[in-house]
Order: sequence, then C-alpha cells, then structure tokens
Amino acid sequence: MSATSFDDVIMEFESVGGDAGSADVRPKKRAKLVGSDHANEREAHERSVSSVVLGIASPVFKAMLSAGMEESRSRRIKVSRDIGTARQFDDFYSCLLPATAWTVSIHQENVDGILAFSDYYQVIPLKLECERVLCDFPPSVDRLMQAHKYGLNDQYKRCVAAVASDAGKPDLSVLKGHPSVLFDILKQMQNHFSDADEEKNKLDDIKALRPTLVEVRDRMRSRSGDRRRSRCGRSRSGDRKAYKAMDSVCSALR
Repeated sequence: MSATSFDDVIMEFESVGGDAGSADVRPKKRAKLVGSDHANEREAHERSVSSVVLGIASPVFKAMLSAGMEESRSRRIKVSRDIGTARQFDDFYSCLLPATAWTVSIHQENVDGILAFSDYYQVIPLKLECERVLCDFPPSVDRLMQAHKYGLNDQYKRCVAAVASDAGKPDLSVLKGHPSVLFDILKQMQNHFSDADEEKNKLDDIKALRPTLVEVRDRMRSRSGDRRRSRCGRSRSGDRKAYKAMDSVCSALR
C-alpha cells in the first residue's frame, strides 16, 4: 500500500443535502446544482485522508487499499449512511491521526459516531475506549441495544442489570425483535428475585433466634444477681449496658 501524497484517498459519503453529518433526507425533486454549488456539495460529503493512517489503524482499510481491490485502484472509499456521516467520520479520523489523537476527547456528543466507525472498520482499541466512556453514562434500554449491536460486553451486562432492576418498569417493546436480549433481562430479573428471597430467608433465620437471645439475656440477669458487686460498682454498670444491648436486639427481632 503505497501513498503518493499524505492525503491520497477520498472518503465518499452517501449523505446528500444539508450540511456534513446531517441526516440524509432527499426530496423527490432537487434543484439542479451547477458550478460552485455542485463543488460545495461534493466537498461537504467527501474527505481527503491518508491511506497510511487508515491502513495502520484498521485491518479493514488495509485490505481495501491492498493491490487488486477496487478502492486501491480508484483511491475512493464509499461509506454507507448505515455506518455514519461525514461529520462523525471527522471525529473518528481525528482519533487516528498521530498529531491530534492525544487531544481528542470522547464524550456524549461524539461517542456514538466514533463507536460506529471503530466497530465497522475494526479499530479495536478505539472501540474499547468508547465502551469505557459509555459505561459512565446512565444505563437505558437504548444503551442496552447499542451495546448488543456492537458487542460491548461490559456495557451490555451493566445495562441488562440496570433495566432488570428498574422499578420504573422501562418500555421493553423495542426488544420484541431481539429475543436473546429479552431473555437475558428476564434471567437477570429471576436472579434478582432469587437474591431477594435469599435475603428474606436470612432475615427469617435471624428473627428465629429471638427466643434463644431472650433466654440468654434472662440467664445473664439471674447469674448477675448472684455475683458479688465490686466496690466501685463497675460490674453493675457493665451488666446494665449488656442488658440494654440485649433488649435492643430482642426488640428489633420482633
């Protein structure tokens, strides 16, 4: 994969109309573009990039730009709108450039686009960084589906647990077409209920000890009355504290 100049490959995006990175909403009839208008639209949806940078970061780009591939011959790579927009690619590409990667901050506004591109083009370290950032956001059904789509295991488990334990009863209708996700949520709910039952059983076992504790407390009182008091009265004071503690425990277990 040789490069005749630094920016020697054109990324061509499907989106047409509006600014770079906007949703692709095409009217049935469009005004004819001529001269500079046509050039401006083409520029808005094309990016000149380095094949060297792409090939080092991504095995997918490396394969595309290898000998014998159409992209290698034409020096153009078409990007489906299903992958992302030109603006999202800008964020993604900034993470690959040696001069800018260390300055890029992945945050709520750009993480979704960077994740989509890093997943499709298999830039695994960048994808993992996106997952790390997403794990700091509140979990939701939408984030759960995103984690499922891109194979974000830690984020997926986190969102499944959160959705399963959500007392607000989140809308799970979007999961109708994803039975495996719904199954994982139901399984987590079952585990949650099992844990609750286990805690209740433990509490019942503790409460069952109340008669024994009452008996121990009464025996302590009886034996204490037979003991000789010390001159300073410390034994009596210590006994009173012990009785009070035992009374509190027994009351709590009613």
